Amino acid sequence: MFDKVNTELMKLCIATADEVIPHHKWQNYIQPLMAKLLTATTDASLIFDAAEVKVTPGESLTLSCGVKQQFRLCLWSHEDGRSFLVEDVHAGAHPGMSAPRNLTDNQCGINIESVSTEDSGAWTCSVFLADRGTEFHMTKTVTACHTPFTAVGGGCFYFHEFSKNWHNARDYCRGMSTSEYTVDLATVDSCDQLGIIRQFILMTYEPVWHWIGGSDMNEESNWHWVNGDTVPSSVPFWYPGHPLIDTTANCLCLEEDYGYYYDYDCENIGPFLCEEVPITTSYK
Repeated sequence: MFDKVNTELMKLCIATADEVIPHHKWQNYIQPLMAKLLTATTDASLIFDAAEVKVTPGESLTLSCGVKQQFRLCLWSHEDGRSFLVEDVHAGAHPGMSAPRNLTDNQCGINIESVSTEDSGAWTCSVFLADRGTEFHMTKTVTACHTPFTAVGGGCFYFHEFSKNWHNARDYCRGMSTSEYTVDLATVDSCDQLGIIRQFILMTYEPVWHWIGGSDMNEESNWHWVNGDTVPSSVPFWYPGHPLIDTTANCLCLEEDYGYYYDYDCENIGPFLCEEVPITTSYK
């Protein structure tokens, strides 16, 4: 690959020999070239379809990844931090996962026997070749949410634009539950997920605050999610100066300016986020 890069850079230098290109503008020439070379090299080594996959929770899903050269190992990783060495999956070390029936041009493929909503998100196949330690990484997005939920940040959420107070919003969400999954106001308890949801709201809806599933109604300043877990109390989750010591501000929302946690009067009306959770993960 390095010989190919040097050759292409030489061609670029010859093609621009008569131009006076400011140093800070060279990236405009180099970045597209490197992207093209990396894509070409990856395409020559891996057999991979990066198209988004939509699957209904409970169905099986095969994540395919083929290699045209000899390789040392390969693994799949999910955006939430989970990773699975393909050799271990094929050996049956991970319950609920197995080798695909057909491994032709799919040596690094894995099969998820029953997809969960938690499997939504970006999956990356990483392949480490046998020669010179070369490695490749290809990513595809899996959406495993029931209609009308949307996969965002590793969860399945329904963004309601009409307004309700916190209690009525929770009743509405819970009314969406089925025999297959439970629905409640959203639990957003990781910093990464908080940022992803914030960006999704900004790109899709008006920048307004949204109710989510936290409160300290049972005990002032003792914040819990609707599933019983403790709401994070540290930076960078909360809006500066919050939560307040205020018996009238007992419900949690994502504020409109930066998407921080914000304690608000439960009787205020606003849009809200519902989240679907597999029935095996029942709320407390």
